[in-house]
Amino acid sequence: MTVFRDGHCPTTLIPGRRTLIAAGIAAALAGRIPVSAQAAEPDFPSRPLRLIAPFPPAGAADVISRLLAEPLGRALGQTVLVENRSGGGGRIGTEAAVRSPADGYTLLMGSQATNSINPELYSDLNYDPAKDLAPIAMVGGVGSVLYVRNSLDVISFQQLLERARQKPGELTYGSAGNGGGSHLAMALLELMAKVRMSHAPYRGTAPATADVLAGRIDMVCDPFTTGMPQVASGRVRALAVTTPQRYPGLPDVPTMAEAGVPGYEAVSYYGLFTPVGVPDWVLKKLRDTAARVIADPGVSAKLAEQGMVNLGLGPEEFAEYVAKDRKRWGEVIREAKITVG
Repeated sequence: MTVFRDGHCPTTLIPGRRTLIAAGIAAALAGRIPVSAQAAEPDFPSRPLRLIAPFPPAGAADVISRLLAEPLGRALGQTVLVENRSGGGGRIGTEAAVRSPADGYTLLMGSQATNSINPELYSDLNYDPAKDLAPIAMVGGVGSVLYVRNSLDVISFQQLLERARQKPGELTYGSAGNGGGSHLAMALLELMAKVRMSHAPYRGTAPATADVLAGRIDMVCDPFTTGMPQVASGRVRALAVTTPQRYPGLPDVPTMAEAGVPGYEAVSYYGLFTPVGVPDWVLKKLRDTAARVIADPGVSAKLAEQGMVNLGLGPEEFAEYVAKDRKRWGEVIREAKITVG
């Protein structure tokens, strides 16, 4: 009820025809506004965010996620909680992210395995990372180190190739899972060097490394992020790296390209993604904040310690990079005839 300044209270205020029509149009339009836009929070984020690492603890995705979670949360003013959702070579965690509300509160630490390899490897995926995930920021690229158990009587990469040629299938290598990045890096090596070794898939490179240390398998091609501590400890012997140039942390270890397989290169990437449909202003805030955090000298130094190289790609360039990487590994999968059960 309206009260005028003089205290007069009209018993009824009847809206005019134009007012009723305008109200009806407004209501109709409101019903067409996406739920995500209606629910947009001007103070985003107003509660903790979760960052899904789709691989087990102690793996590269987990290590990088935990390294970024604290500074990212500090920059956003909310806690960022890392949630390990492993299984299916990264499929379970990726699908959990895809099926989450598009409100900006769920992030995914995507990688070559989840965004480039899986959609080419699995014919039964009910999602497509290229269509269902929006890139926030590329954290960086990271190569791998091929190391062998100390008890193996092979002291160089050239000797390893000679042994593989002389005794096809005798040497064994572990990976983070059938069709995963560490598996495909070795499959590419076998194709290019024309050798054959035996593959033992694990649920992550950490358990594969444990079996190298125990002498059950001969080698692992492990991302620098998780492989360097093993090499530095002296418990394994590094033979070669997968990057185009030698890795500064291992200046005496040759690249595979220079040590016998010209043109070989296998560099993975890691990056932050969120479900498509997040309001533009929320996505922009996430992108701007993540870019600042990744570029921070303290954070970039820690990432470099993990073997990460900042490729300086924005979200759109990152999406193009992923598309090209997906095409390349799809070709390797088909040529090596890699299948999953």
